[in-house]
Amino acid sequence: MDVGAFVQENKRWLIGCAIGALVWLIASAIVGSLYDVQAATAEQAGLVRSSKSAEVYTRDALAAANEEAEKLAAERQRLQESLGFVPSAKYQLAGHGDANQYLFQVGRELKERVLNDANERNVEISDKDVSWPVPTGVDEIRGVLFGLELLDEVATRLFAAHDAVREQQPEAMALRGIRSLKLEERRGQRSVSGRRRGEVDLRDLVTQERINFTFEGDEATFALFLEACQKPGRTLAIESWTLTPPAKRGDPCQLKGSLLGIAFKPAAEGGQ
Repeated sequence: MDVGAFVQENKRWLIGCAIGALVWLIASAIVGSLYDVQAATAEQAGLVRSSKSAEVYTRDALAAANEEAEKLAAERQRLQESLGFVPSAKYQLAGHGDANQYLFQVGRELKERVLNDANERNVEISDKDVSWPVPTGVDEIRGVLFGLELLDEVATRLFAAHDAVREQQPEAMALRGIRSLKLEERRGQRSVSGRRRGEVDLRDLVTQERINFTFEGDEATFALFLEACQKPGRTLAIESWTLTPPAKRGDPCQLKGSLLGIAFKPAAEGGQ
């Protein structure tokens, strides 16, 4: 399989991932509308009086509002199922003692495993090529732990693609090198602008971390890796990717891009 064939077979999936930011703007609008509709429903049911009018709405209007709320909730559920990544217990703080110590332990084990797995496959990599920011405070530690799980998943799926290609063609280049596999600084992902009245902030509803990567290898391996990013409940949403062909025959291609891990917060935590 080459990247061209993969693009043709998975065009809709890749387009959806490539415009991930737009999807989240749409999701924000959907969630915001859901809250607005639910508020309107309460008013229409007579539970809350509108500050603008004391008019009691008809049953037909109430039924229409309820139907709209159900449709929006269903759409949010669809987005969650197709784009969401459910973190495992290993990469959460609950039940693991001191936050800083646990982060250090998990990070050390992850880096050692990635480096060992790469070396076993003769994949070029150095210690500095796998990195994440140093967090301050428990909230940031939680975010970095989530990011470490994403790094773990990226490496696991990348090596699996390498192994699959080598199994079919033992002499294939497969994965040549990991030049960068990094969790982005959180402050680079977040806007400091204030929230407008009635605006829904996605940070109240989801935890989102971004992984930036640069790999070298052949097209077949990268096609399998990109395909493996789509997995219900464990999706790595591809935000962007660029494949640079080799400068000369026998050289590796370069795959560079970024992906998102999006974990939906529980209802109570997300304020639903």
